[in-house]
Amino acid sequence: MLIQIILLSVVQAQLEYVKDVINQLADQECSLKNRITYGQQKLHHLSGIYFCDSYAKRTCCSQQNLEELKYKWYREQQQAVELSQQCQEIFTKTICSDCDGDIGQQVRVGFCPHFCNQMYQACWMDLFQYDEKSQKLRLCYQNDVLCSELRNIVNNGDQFCSSLGYKLNSYSNRDEWIENKYLNLSTTPLCWDGTPSHRIWGNEAKLPETKVNSKNKKPNFKEEQQSYLGLCIFAGIVLVGALLIAKVLLKK
Repeated sequence: MLIQIILLSVVQAQLEYVKDVINQLADQECSLKNRITYGQQKLHHLSGIYFCDSYAKRTCCSQQNLEELKYKWYREQQQAVELSQQCQEIFTKTICSDCDGDIGQQVRVGFCPHFCNQMYQACWMDLFQYDEKSQKLRLCYQNDVLCSELRNIVNNGDQFCSSLGYKLNSYSNRDEWIENKYLNLSTTPLCWDGTPSHRIWGNEAKLPETKVNSKNKKPNFKEEQQSYLGLCIFAGIVLVGALLIAKVLLKK
């Protein structure tokens, strides 16, 4: 009985300091040292978007930041030769990583080795080329003369991430990181593995919600269906009305 009480006390204490750390993160300022300049200084929940939606549930980005990332990625895809579905999906994650709250707060810095391996496995048969100006690996563009499959350029995930210009980080001990953070000890940033931060930290701390400008919102498939159905019904009513009027006029 005594052992059970002690164990319950330990678990309760752990839950309390985890909650305390989550609340600390919610109040922490966003960093401006990333690849983009954030439109928000505190974490918030950006709703009403369709690009990077998972990463916008706990983010430092503004709507404008997300629009810029979306435009950058869509433009890259238009220039590139066709990518495999799995390579498109993993690259979308890497693009959206800039808007994840943990990246914005420097809680996670650099990609985990296993995530780099996932990237490599997803894209190893897709075409890439080294950019002469940046000296980094990039997607093969439609007007490129010579491109090669990724497996013929780099041998593993670490090389792939480094060639793309992403930092590598192998530290992933979250329990140790939380304990050090709670005790106000120096913390080494965790590595980023593609998991949106809201799935890690949950909703213990309620973040302010910011809705996007509805003018820039792309209607989802269901909304498009409803709009199309409404248009068809309206057209049908007009057609039936026209036929009835024509019938009356012919009788006269």
